[in-house]
Amino acid sequence: MMKQIQILSAFLVFFFVLPIIAGLLPLPNNAKIEYPKVQEPQVVYAANTDPTPTTPTITTNMSPTTTDVSQPLSPFDVLIYFTHSHETYKPFVESEKGTVAVYDSSTNLYSMQSMIESYFKLNGLTTKILEVDNQAVMKQKGLPFHLAYDSVRPYVSKELEQYKYDLILDIHRDAVGADATTITHNNVKYAKIAFVIGAENPNYQSNLAYAKSLSESLNKIIPNISRGALIKKGEGVNGVYNQDLAKELLVIEVGGIDNTEDEVYRTISILAQAISKTFVTKELK
Repeated sequence: MMKQIQILSAFLVFFFVLPIIAGLLPLPNNAKIEYPKVQEPQVVYAANTDPTPTTPTITTNMSPTTTDVSQPLSPFDVLIYFTHSHETYKPFVESEKGTVAVYDSSTNLYSMQSMIESYFKLNGLTTKILEVDNQAVMKQKGLPFHLAYDSVRPYVSKELEQYKYDLILDIHRDAVGADATTITHNNVKYAKIAFVIGAENPNYQSNLAYAKSLSESLNKIIPNISRGALIKKGEGVNGVYNQDLAKELLVIEVGGIDNTEDEVYRTISILAQAISKTFVTKELK
C-alpha cells in the first residue's frame, strides 16, 4: 500500500513540474520578445519675455546633446492698430449694403482685423490687434476728424509702455483711385501699398529705414506693389503720425477707395510674407 502511495505521489509531482521544465526549454513559442524602448521626444521651451505664451518646440532627435539642439528664436511681435478705423473700400460697402461709401461704421478696416491677424500668423508673426475702434471713440467724444492721431495716441502709448514690439503698423486706406493703387501681376490684381513717414519726428530716419527695407522686400515678391515711402512735413499735414512713439512704427496705406476685397486680401498676404522675409528670416541666418 505504501509503495502505491509513493508511486502516485511521484506521478503527481512529475505533472506539476512538467510545465515549468517545458517553459525553460528553447522551443520556438517560448522565445523571449524584447520590445524596443521608445524615448519620448524632448521638449525645448523658447525663452519668453512678452505676454504671449511660448509654443514648445519638439525635437525628433532621440538622444540630443547640447550641440544637437539649435537655440530657438524669440517670437517676432507685431502690433497692429487703425487710426482711421472706419476707412473702407467702395466695393466692400457696395457688396455688403448696396451703397457706395469710403467710411463705414461696420464694414471697414477695423472689421478686417481677424483676416489680417490670420495671414500674419501663417507667416510666423506673433500678432496683436489693439482693441480700440478709434473713430467710434471720436464720435462718442465729439472729436473732429483731424484729431484722429491725437485720439488714438494714448492707447498706443499705453500699450508700448507695457509691452515691447518688433514692428508696429498703423494700417490705413488711401483716398486715391484705382489707377494709382492697383497692380496686375501674372494676370492677378493686387492693391498697392504706400508707407507714410512723418518727417517732423525724432524717429524719422529709423522709420524711413524700416519702410525702405520692407518696400524692397514687397517689390521682390510682386514687382511695383509698393509705391515706396511718402514723406510728409510742412504746413497742412500731421508730420508726426505718432511715429515719435517708436522707431519701428510704420503708417501703411493698403490700396485705395476703389480696390476690391480680393485685391486687398491678396496684398495683406504679400505684406505678411514681406515682413517675415525682411525681419524674421534675417534672424535665422
